[in-house]
Amino acid sequence: MRIGLPRALMLYRYSPFLKTFLEECGFEVYSSPPTNLSILRAGTAVCIDDICVAVKVFFGHVAYLAKDVDAILIPRMVSVEKSKHPTFTCPKLIAAPDMIRHSFPHLPTLLEFTVDLQKVPWWWACIRLGKHLGVPMWRMVRAYIAAVLEDRRYERLLHSGLFPDDAMARLEGNGTSGPPSYLHEGDISVAIVGHPYLLGDSLLNQRLVHWLQASGARVYGSTMLNGEDVEKEIAHLLPLSWSYERELLEAAAYFLNRRDVDGVIYLTSFGCGPDSIMMEIVRRELRKEGDPPLLELVLDEHSVESGIRTRAEAFVDLLRHQKSKAG
Repeated sequence: MRIGLPRALMLYRYSPFLKTFLEECGFEVYSSPPTNLSILRAGTAVCIDDICVAVKVFFGHVAYLAKDVDAILIPRMVSVEKSKHPTFTCPKLIAAPDMIRHSFPHLPTLLEFTVDLQKVPWWWACIRLGKHLGVPMWRMVRAYIAAVLEDRRYERLLHSGLFPDDAMARLEGNGTSGPPSYLHEGDISVAIVGHPYLLGDSLLNQRLVHWLQASGARVYGSTMLNGEDVEKEIAHLLPLSWSYERELLEAAAYFLNRRDVDGVIYLTSFGCGPDSIMMEIVRRELRKEGDPPLLELVLDEHSVESGIRTRAEAFVDLLRHQKSKAG
């Protein structure tokens, strides 16, 4: 059986684990390629207009895979942390398998990978998937151990300073060796806060990292941080029910408090309800007088590279001018 993994949404976080688990279970796994205009247009044609562009891209990747695989794995991310109060992910991540199932008239078999850590541990989702596919328990255990090790390798690449697309490319054997140039060049430091699929998809973000680097900036990303970096950053805020959005708040607070960061970019998709609320919390609750300048960049399917390039260049020029005045 050939199983497809869409390179979109939270697969930018969990794809290395799931790909390894399925391969070790004996299946051929095919990941869709990086997003291109054809994939974006295919997803936009299927989705309703007012849904966020990241979901439209996800639909496009499913359409791309549908013609070449026997089954497509769609995660259902309900709750991704165990806490004292109820936590959830975005409603669209929870309903992703249902949206796909009811939006395409003809699809290969849909495999659900349901994660609800408030009720059952992560490994239980693997057992459910393996049993559905007829994998013997001994092989599932071996596959799970291999997947955990690959996931740790992916996390080490992210924490070493790679953005998700570069880290995934190295895991797939397509990336270049050595440290990334965007961490070691530039007289200005810019941190980008955003979901992994926005930081990792260069079509969605219109090569934002490239244009910041080309303007002379050293670039950091929220995906490079680990729990120890950020876990105490928003302890004074009320508990949040949206786990992924809480991570963004923690990352924003961390970068705003770093004296070696000259500016912060908050990257979000147009139409994302949770992110729009988080941006207001960053502005009103987290950012203090004297903190680095904060730029919000909103992406949608109409975003063009020239617009993102202009915003990146202007932001770096502003930071450089401000730094020269202060120095």
